[in-house]
Amino acid sequence: MYIHKRAPFILTCCILITGLFSSCYKKDIQVGIERAESHTRIITVDTVGVLLSSFVLDSFTTNNNQFALIGNYHDAYTGKTNASTFFQLGLPTLSEDAATLLPKSAVYDSLVIYMKPSGYYYGDTTQPFAISVYQLAEQPTAKTVNNRQVIYNKTSFPLKGASLVTYSKLVRPNNDRDSIIIKLPQDMGQDFYTKIQTKASQFTSAENWLDFFRGLCIQPSNNNAGAVYGFNMGDSSISMRLHYHLTLPSKQDKVLEFVLTNPTLQFNRILTDRTGTILQRSFANQQEFFATNTNPFGITQSGTGVLLKVRFPSLRDVLKINEVVRLMDARLELKPIRGSYGMYDNKLPGSLHLRTTDVSNAVGGALPDTVGNMQQVRTPEIDYLYGTATRYQFHITSYVNALLNTPGSIENGLFIMEADPETAKQINRGVIGSLHNATNYQTRLILNLLTIE
Repeated sequence: MYIHKRAPFILTCCILITGLFSSCYKKDIQVGIERAESHTRIITVDTVGVLLSSFVLDSFTTNNNQFALIGNYHDAYTGKTNASTFFQLGLPTLSEDAATLLPKSAVYDSLVIYMKPSGYYYGDTTQPFAISVYQLAEQPTAKTVNNRQVIYNKTSFPLKGASLVTYSKLVRPNNDRDSIIIKLPQDMGQDFYTKIQTKASQFTSAENWLDFFRGLCIQPSNNNAGAVYGFNMGDSSISMRLHYHLTLPSKQDKVLEFVLTNPTLQFNRILTDRTGTILQRSFANQQEFFATNTNPFGITQSGTGVLLKVRFPSLRDVLKINEVVRLMDARLELKPIRGSYGMYDNKLPGSLHLRTTDVSNAVGGALPDTVGNMQQVRTPEIDYLYGTATRYQFHITSYVNALLNTPGSIENGLFIMEADPETAKQINRGVIGSLHNATNYQTRLILNLLTIE
């Protein structure tokens, strides 16, 4: 606790302050001759215990965000994450009649899966990106929940036989020219070409097409450690392309493109094996894992369903400091643990925001910024030299003020996340130090209080 200075006030000032602090905590100031020697103090308190825990969602929706996550990522803190994507492709749009576009003199070349990395990755990109492409045995379906069509991260649909193709190559996700082209079986492509050329019923309507070609799944072909890569689905960054060429009057290359047409049925299957980590369950249905002396940290990784939770069970003890207390400012300072993140591997979340919660652990509303207009979002201040000054800092004066004014709010807290799991397009994680950690890595609640004696 740090005390800045004391300022004597005369009787007249005491009367004015009495009105000013009508919203102060504890009993009212008694104004009179005996209070003529009253003093005010501004006190900085950073000893309120911040209780950290990691809350793991049992499941979360991943469809309809038009983004694919594919790959394997192994992490000592959160476990082994396997990400695959399921989607359907629509028929190509033909600018002319099939007989004109694909005359008898045209020649089929190839059918390929085209994948353009978005630039996002998480993990070790020095390992090959090894994937397999499967055809779906049935069309994906969504469930209706609260008037929304949803598919969850643990959902799967039957695959049709063995993989169509397996691919393995080093990928440079930030290289604009580094696209992934996977050639599908030649007989499959020739069959597609012939059916389009002859106007077969399977290619005459969307319904017939989806009954014939129900969709694709792209998943890691092994369980080796590597990286998870991101692909935009809304801009045809993953598509199927049929290449052919005209021969008359001269050779002219042509392509028909099959792209995503129903984002509601595109989803990511994200599974994480927590074995051997602090998030491994010690009893059935365990979802909350508290920071301890042995594991002095909490984790946020909303892309795999892990939410950092903070509570302030001893907060109302500050009301015992003096006769009258007024909260001037409250800041929450999150301290990532040195060595748990890097500039390239295990990058910290690019931003975090706060959501209210309570004993039910339901995700509530977002905390606004200091003027109450927008969601409060904070980026990390990273100390790459020493690591001790890295932090996220939030101003939560209004929220703490409400807790101080509300008896019985000990179970209320905040979830801290990069994005809502159902809209997350990244799996960045942060390991945040708890009160059990070394001083440089303790998450702190810093209060500036005005007291009157």
